[in-house]
Amino acid sequence: MHPSPVDVNNFDDVRPLTDDEIPPAIERLLTEPVFFKMMKWVYPSLGKKVILEMMREITTVNDFQEQVSAPAFKVVTQLTTSGLSFTNMESLKKEGTYLFISNHRDIILDSALLNVSLMEKGYKTTQIAIGDNLLKTQSVRDLVRANKNFIVNRNVSPKDIFHYSLRLSNYIRKTIIDDQTSIWIAQREGRSKDGDDRTSSALLKMFAMSETLPMEDALLRLNIIPMAVSYEYDPCDLMKASELIQLRLFGTYEKKQGEDFRSMLRGLTGHKGHVNIAVGSPVEKYIEEMRRISHKNEKVLHLAHSIDSEMHRIYKLWPTNYIAYDLLYGTREFKEYYSNIKRITFSNYIRGHVIRLGLLRKKMELPKEGFSKAAREILLEMYANPVVNKKNVEFSDRESISSSKAVLHP
Repeated sequence: MHPSPVDVNNFDDVRPLTDDEIPPAIERLLTEPVFFKMMKWVYPSLGKKVILEMMREITTVNDFQEQVSAPAFKVVTQLTTSGLSFTNMESLKKEGTYLFISNHRDIILDSALLNVSLMEKGYKTTQIAIGDNLLKTQSVRDLVRANKNFIVNRNVSPKDIFHYSLRLSNYIRKTIIDDQTSIWIAQREGRSKDGDDRTSSALLKMFAMSETLPMEDALLRLNIIPMAVSYEYDPCDLMKASELIQLRLFGTYEKKQGEDFRSMLRGLTGHKGHVNIAVGSPVEKYIEEMRRISHKNEKVLHLAHSIDSEMHRIYKLWPTNYIAYDLLYGTREFKEYYSNIKRITFSNYIRGHVIRLGLLRKKMELPKEGFSKAAREILLEMYANPVVNKKNVEFSDRESISSSKAVLHP
């Protein structure tokens, strides 16, 4: 085997900061003008001198989350949403440790809103997986690692991917089992651009790498729970649609310099309407079902499909989702879930986005023919796909119940 480029049991350059590392990290952050702008946004009544004194009083990770992260994300929620709601959060045990597998719509907010919610309800916060492709500067690295983020190495060469995956697997297992700290991780690399949330089977294989036990036993120990975050409006929908149009027309998309940072900023500051975080049921029964499957790839595909079904089941649908479905498929199937005013408002929202994309078309060097139709379809699919997925999983549930009844009453 190719020699390992990393010590798979040394996590110093990927783990979050420790309490001892917080004061020097804060001193580095205090040299950044952008950090002061952020703090003025969170605490508009405080002057620079007071912010300096307050920051130098912070000596632990918990202090940082309570005095910087939580207030910042509460401001984001107050200024950019119509309200944050929760589904099934009470099913979590206060002393429980979980591996939250989440759909992924926003680079920063998906996990941050979960942690703020946990803090407010008296639960321990999770550590958060974040790709190193997003951490271009020391200040950004300090900021996220102070906020209990751990780093996932992206763009690893094929010959090195096994060892980096093994180190990540070892780190996740140590954090959950030894340190008794929960983890949030996205169900696949990169955000869902088209609203169709799917779990990567490679991710599930990675979780099991750190154990010599059978895969089922290795996964059971991690206490996996699916979660779903849903936004009434996706503030990055225009940027995502632009990428999807180019993929549809050209088959490739090249990310522009600074694009991830612009997405982070837009996700934080853009209007989101209502936001919901839903926690699903543990997946033990699906893992146990894997024992009846002989082939390893089919085992993980079964679990990935089961996690997806649970995620689609718990996903909170908004009027925008139902309207998008009816507009896309030319139906009135879900008309009881929205008013005519909301339908007109959302139709105009989509029309406005199509016009804006049309204005960008020349810059993107895209053909005019069929462009508006493709742009409209892509935008509507983004909002309609969660409805399609929920319909499919509910149909599957009904079929399963019917089959069970047929067996019981032949």
